[in-house]
Formats: sequence, structure tokens, C-alpha cells
Amino acid sequence: MKLIWQIIPPLARLIFAICFALLLAGFAVPAVATITPAENTAGLTLRFCYEDKQLLPYYAGNNADIPVNPGATIEHLQQATAAAGIGLELLRMPWLRCLQLLEENQVDALVAAYSAERAHYTRYPTDAYGQPDPAKAINTNALCLAYRFNNDLPHKISDTTAGLTIARPHGYRPLPLPEHATLVGAHSPEQAIELVVSGRVDATTVTCEINSVAGNQQEIDTLPLKILQPPVYYSVGYLMLSEQFYQQHNAIAEQLWQALPLTLDQSRYIEYLTYPLNF
Repeated sequence: MKLIWQIIPPLARLIFAICFALLLAGFAVPAVATITPAENTAGLTLRFCYEDKQLLPYYAGNNADIPVNPGATIEHLQQATAAAGIGLELLRMPWLRCLQLLEENQVDALVAAYSAERAHYTRYPTDAYGQPDPAKAINTNALCLAYRFNNDLPHKISDTTAGLTIARPHGYRPLPLPEHATLVGAHSPEQAIELVVSGRVDATTVTCEINSVAGNQQEIDTLPLKILQPPVYYSVGYLMLSEQFYQQHNAIAEQLWQALPLTLDQSRYIEYLTYPLNF
């Protein structure tokens, strides 16, 4: 044994001695690090709920049916879910019902602006400070007031003693409108516009800017209406997830939020402003 040790090269002796000492000291060889595979998304489907009334350019068509051209937001979401490797199930119903089902974890997602009153049952993309992250929003939207061409709306807004009526669809969140304005409920955005055209109310809110690009429905330009600039409200639409979906699939949730700005097609949103004329 002594003879064998003497003929082993000095460096080999040193390595052997170190390994033997570590073994005696109770050290073990470190395990090889493993990478946790990505979540298996086979069969995973996002149940997305949205309004059963047309709201262009985001959603096209009325009632529970899903038209061939479903709207820019739906097409956008189809691209994002495909990028995340999951399926998409579309459900249409009244807006307040969608909110209720999300709170009850019976649907997985909807698109809405951040609201503190919904924060306890929704999950949304956040930044390093825990605040809603616009960089991962699905869209941005600016609202302007639309009014009849022969209605002196600017005067009615500035004169707090003048009567001012503004139509908004039922269930839509309140906006920071003039304090002396009286809100009139409507069943849909289309009905709100009809109330303005007929002279029954002074104004309603319409989309006038989408994803930082100016635009409004082509229908507005064919009616005796004017758009009052600048916008009265800016909003950021987030893909809001149910608490249950986020807890079960938080990695997929993050992938979805990251995929949204990457799959945004601004031109498609603008094209849907002419729906169904150019489809």
C-alpha cells in the first residue's frame, strides 16, 4: 500500500487527501440543481366574461352570441392566451353579472379599470410598488363628451346654474363629471347616443382615443353630433383575474399580463371603429 501511494503523482495525492478528509468530516457531494418545468397548461382554459352589449371597438355584436368578428379586445385576448399556451372560453352576459361571477370565482377573468372596491376579489398586474402597472394593461381609453351640434354644451358646463344632463349606461362606474350635471341612465351606449341625438339629454361619453391613438366610432361622424375636446376621463383597462385562478395558476397569470402589450395591434382597434362597414 505504501508503494502504491509513493508512485501516485503529488497532485493526485492532494486531491485524494482532500476528498477523504471531507468524507470523514461528514460532507456530502452537493446535489445537481434542477429546473422546475413550466406549468403544464394542457387542458387549461381561461373563462372570460364580457358584456352582452356591443361596445366598439372592444366588443362587437349584441346578446350572448359571439360573432365571427368579435371585437378588438377579444381578438387581442385570443392572441395573448395563445402565446401563454392556454385556451379561451368566452361568456357574454350583463356587466354587473360578470363582476359578480368573478367575485364568486365562477369565471376567471374580465377587463376593467382598477377600482379599490374590487381589489379584494380581483388580481391585476402590479409594479414594484404594488400599484397597478399600465405597462401590462390590455388597452387604454379616453372618453370625451358627445353633444348635438346646436347645443351650447361648453356654456352649460361652465355655468353651474345651467341645467346639464349626461347619459351613461347602467352599471358603468361614475366619472368625475361636472358637479352640477344630472346623470341619466341608459340601457346601452347606443341608447345613450340616441338620447343625445333626440335632444332629451345634453351629452354622453364616447371613446375618442384608444391606446394613445385618436379615434371614435364612424357612426358618430354620421350623426348631428360634435365631440368636445379635451377628454373628460382617461382609463386603463386591465385583465382582471379571479383570486382562485391567480392562486392556482400564478405563473400563467404573469405570462398573460406580459403577453398583452406584446400582442397589441393598435390598427385593429382603430379598424373596429368602422364595424361592420369594413368587415
